[in-house]
Parts: sequence; structure tokens; C-alpha cells
Amino acid sequence: MGGPEDASAEFVALIERARAYDRDAFGELYRRSLGSVFRYCRSRVDSTAEAEELTQDVFMAALAGIQSVRADREAAWLAWLFQVARHKHADALRRRYRRPQAPLEAAGDAPDGAPQPLAEVVAQDERAEVRRALEQLTDEQREVIVCKYVLGYDNERTAAVVGKNSNAVNQLHHRAVARLRRLLAAREVVR
Repeated sequence: MGGPEDASAEFVALIERARAYDRDAFGELYRRSLGSVFRYCRSRVDSTAEAEELTQDVFMAALAGIQSVRADREAAWLAWLFQVARHKHADALRRRYRRPQAPLEAAGDAPDGAPQPLAEVVAQDERAEVRRALEQLTDEQREVIVCKYVLGYDNERTAAVVGKNSNAVNQLHHRAVARLRRLLAAREVVR
């Protein structure tokens, strides 16, 4: 009566319908996972616009690759989408570094000539520092941090997404937080 088995069976049926290119089924999968995928992407890039573009790329790739999905529950679907997001992000970084850079003079003047408010500049710097520190974590540690703090998942849901048990997630979480503290503290000393 509405238990986990029913939810799993319903999700498998939804995936099967999406594999048959049922628009409504894929739309429902999109609706269920858009927020999580966007927040995941936003944690990896510098701006909301980049996150929106990356999220769009993820779902376009998901639609194109729906035949390869073997998810039997929502956590497995999200894990697959996050893997697609990691690949799409890596592709975007490769394109960015291959693209020739225009000289600074080509940028012209600032739109209104007014500097950004100090608080916004400080917030951007802090986000950039945290992002750089996150990049120094192991892939597993970074995934756990994103799941717990960006997506707001508990240990059980995080475990399902990253393919570990709850105890392993708890250990990864504690090690990641300790490492982040050390990395960010070291950056403070350097300033």
C-alpha cells in the first residue's frame, strides 16, 4: 500500500516509458530531477547562466542516451544524471581552454562604469575559494559534499546516489569537511 516496492515499480515503469520515447514520461523524470541537477551543476560552475546551460546539456544528453539508463530507483537515475553532468562539465572546460582568448582591450568599458558593491565582490571571492578547495578533494568526497550541502540529501539518499553505504558516506563527509577546513584555513594564512 504505497510502500518502497510500489515506488520502485512505478519508477521502473516511468523509465521504461521514457525509453520508448514517451514525452510525458521523460517530462515527469525531468520535473522530478531538474532542481537537483541544476543545483549540482551550479556547484560546479561560476555563474547561474553557465549552470542553466550545463543543465540543458545534461537533459539533452539524457534524452539522447535514455536507452542506456538502467535505473531502478530515483537515486540511480540521479546518479546517472550527475555522471552525465560531470562529463558535460569536462567537455565545457575543454572547449573553454581551446577557445582563443580575446585581448582585454576588446572587452571595452564596464557597462555603467560603477564598481560592483564590495559585498558582492567578497562573496564571489569566497565562492571561488570554496570551489577551488572542493576541487582538491577526492571525487567521492566532493560528491558527498555536493549531495549533502548543495542538494540537501541525508546520508541514506547520498549513499544511494554515490553508490556507498551510509557509514561510508558519513566517513567521507567527515574527512571532506576536515580537509576543506584545512585547505581554507591555509588560504587565510597566505592572505
